[in-house]
Amino acid sequence: MKLLVVFAMCVLAASAGVVKLSADSSNQDLEEKLYNSILTGDYDSAVRQSLEYESQGKGSIVGNVTYNLIVDRRQNTMEYCYKLWVGNGEHIVRKYFPFNFRLIMAGNYVNLIYRNYKLALKLGSTTNPSNERIAYGDGIDKHTELVSWKFITLWEDNRVYFKIHNTKYNQYLKLSSKTDSNTGDRLVYGVSTADTTSEQWFLQPAKYENDLLFFIYNREYNDALKLGGIVDGSRDRMAFGHDGEVAGLPALYSWMVPRFWTAA
Repeated sequence: MKLLVVFAMCVLAASAGVVKLSADSSNQDLEEKLYNSILTGDYDSAVRQSLEYESQGKGSIVGNVTYNLIVDRRQNTMEYCYKLWVGNGEHIVRKYFPFNFRLIMAGNYVNLIYRNYKLALKLGSTTNPSNERIAYGDGIDKHTELVSWKFITLWEDNRVYFKIHNTKYNQYLKLSSKTDSNTGDRLVYGVSTADTTSEQWFLQPAKYENDLLFFIYNREYNDALKLGGIVDGSRDRMAFGHDGEVAGLPALYSWMVPRFWTAA
């Protein structure tokens, strides 16, 4: 009789282990399903799944998938985030996405700080005959309106694009058709209107060391925003659209997007 009791207890313990493994396996399946829905661009389904998991107390699934998307540098992360934000899932974005995503989607004022040189993007004080201003990385300033920006969202063809608006001059970031004769890189300007794809940008998140970063690509030319290597007398660097591949080089070509704070 004693042997039977011991045997029964062993069976129950083993069964409990099987149940736990099954639950873990089930969550992994749900994570994979959500991840694949995002990668295939089925964002409506991804939003429905996310809302359902959160309501069932399984929000960790959303958190894990979001983390994996960022680590894997999936551009679809931005589309998924946007569709949650506008599709009754703003609370999910606030709970499971890094803070920077909320700043971008809410159109809050931010800095654009180039990771490689730690310089904040600004527009120059002078204009050309077309009222355009050259974009620079500022050698000193990180706390005035010169380096304050906000993202304005645009949904089109199942993609989210952004107009990047400068607070100081009320102008939009544009990638020019003009190229640098030495590098082939395109010049970057601030312009007063944003009605073409040259003034639209898309983001690709990346994780590097302990930093959350974003590659910023122009929709028209598919070039990534960067700062040049030449430093002028004010310690500024001109901004360009990079003529080449950047996705594997976040340390060199990506941007940090923190909240903009004025100096005390």
